[in-house]
Amino acid sequence: MNLKDIFAFPFKRVNPFPGLAIDADTWRDAHDYSRNQQRLHNLLFHEVGIIEGLEVTANDPPDLSVNINPGFAIDAEGNTIIVPAVYHYQIQNRDKETIYLIIQFREILEGPYQPPEGGQPTRIIDGYRIQERDDLPDEPHLELARIDLDAAAGVITDAADKLQPAKNEIGLNFRKEVKKTSGRSSDERTTVIVPGDFNPGKKVVIGYVAANGSREGVHLHGLRNLARELELLYNWEVELEENVALNTGIERFSLVYLTGSRNFSLNDEERSALRGFMKSGGVIVAEDCSEAGKQENGAGKHSPVHDELVEKLKVKMKPVRQGDPLLSSINVFSGIPRGAREGVFLKADYVIYSDNDYGCAWQGGCKGDPLSRDVIRGAFEIGANIIDYAYRMKTSVRKQTIAATD
Repeated sequence: MNLKDIFAFPFKRVNPFPGLAIDADTWRDAHDYSRNQQRLHNLLFHEVGIIEGLEVTANDPPDLSVNINPGFAIDAEGNTIIVPAVYHYQIQNRDKETIYLIIQFREILEGPYQPPEGGQPTRIIDGYRIQERDDLPDEPHLELARIDLDAAAGVITDAADKLQPAKNEIGLNFRKEVKKTSGRSSDERTTVIVPGDFNPGKKVVIGYVAANGSREGVHLHGLRNLARELELLYNWEVELEENVALNTGIERFSLVYLTGSRNFSLNDEERSALRGFMKSGGVIVAEDCSEAGKQENGAGKHSPVHDELVEKLKVKMKPVRQGDPLLSSINVFSGIPRGAREGVFLKADYVIYSDNDYGCAWQGGCKGDPLSRDVIRGAFEIGANIIDYAYRMKTSVRKQTIAATD
């Protein structure tokens, strides 16, 4: 909020004295002062966005309507929007186009009336309006969802891939959500969540694992550098737990970074732990270290890391192509940048495999083979995207779990 917006608030109080005549204007000025103070407080000390609830879900059974759950939000003018009960909204549009489902603050005149028959309403309710549009309005609003709609193609459903909703699926990528602040601990600080955009203030928990057969400490210095970058540049709170054993409750992490040299392998207990971790929404990042590989097995030999992930975890990974959310969640790329070497980069929903050797790039390159500033910067930027992707996947599964138990 800038000074121009603050100065737009009219702050005029009533000067009371004996014999002051109280008319409509006096009453309005008295109450508008308190109301404007509250609006300004909301804008200065809180965040504009959805504070809680207001999730948009497909109707059950699915049709061309959606349900908006109870919740509350603050709009760009500091108004508080409250939806006290589930709101069933029937989509009106029947054209093939993107529709935006928005909510706006509205004042609603209400009785009792003076005089009782045909008089003026004496109350104003702080209400709201939910509207579908083919574009976003210039006036204050909050986006609840957007849908790439083709009414003739079928019903509206929840998105199977929340990062990339398909046609007739509810897209939540552009909602602006804000967590409440209790003021009781540093872990409960205000956190702005803007899907598809930079998210300042969020907490990310990373576990570093020296995989069975890998040299302990490989890439650890680089991962520490990446964590520091996230804290200093992006204002994230990063908790990095080093040298984690896979049988120690890894579900607490958003991301497990498996550092791999050419001797990478997973035993049965580790495989079971990683499957449980993926089920909890956690993302596994497994990466070769070219420096360690050269020292241990010789340059150019085939790495078993990919085979271990595919065969033992039963995942199907594909190359990351232009348009994948991993390439644009924070920093925008047309393709995967190189790391300490040119390699392959493969991805499934909860597994990422790389032999680009970003771990060494995050520390400037392998010994005796320094990297250019551009390569190092690209490695850090894709590293931020990877961490952000893992955070979103973990958060999405956690929200689904909470909703299922309510």
